[in-house]
Formats: sequence, C-alpha cells, structure tokens
Amino acid sequence: MCVLFGATLWAADVTGKWRGTVTTEMARQTTGGTIPAYMALQQSDGKVTGSAGGSEKMLYKIREGTIDGDRLIISASPKEGTVLRFLLTVKGDVMEGDVEENDRNIGTAKLTKER
Repeated sequence: MCVLFGATLWAADVTGKWRGTVTTEMARQTTGGTIPAYMALQQSDGKVTGSAGGSEKMLYKIREGTIDGDRLIISASPKEGTVLRFLLTVKGDVMEGDVEENDRNIGTAKLTKER
C-alpha cells in the first residue's frame, strides 16, 4: 500500500527551459519534417504554467497545464480558434509524445531540458 501511495505522489520535475522539435505532416511538406519547439515551464504541485512556442521570442501563454507522475499535458493557443495540446511523457531530461490541434492528432514532439 505504501508503495502505491508513494508512486501517486511522485511527479517528474518539469520546471525549467525545454528545447526540441515538433514533427508534423505539414512540416514534412514545407520545412523538411520538423519545426522548432521551446517551453519555459514552472511547476507547483500538479499544475504547470509558463509559455510554449517555437523559440524564446515566439511564445504563447500556457492556458492549462497538468502533470501526474510522468504524464504532462499542456494546452496553448497560438492564434484565435486554435488550441495546441501536448500529451507528453517525461523521462528525466527528455519529454516526448503526441501533439494535437483542436483535438486532432497532428504529430509528435520531443524536447530536452536545458542545463
């Protein structure tokens, strides 16, 4: 019982700056397969705040962010009527998983924590 309880309390630490790429079919047609991704995150308990975008100069406020164990879910709106959702698994200094646009899977993301 203690092992199960301890596992539910553990959450990956995502506070910091993360850099990587998003791979989508549209990017394959226009930029060779990937576009840059950048996140500046703050974590408090199970909530994650901060910003996400293509670089430090092109960021959008995170509308909603949660972390439960190693599962991170972040939503941001780069433009009116568009919601990007990142459904990522965190393993140490790497997080990767699916990217959705308006609830439709559009590709994958992989980001590494900057030191």
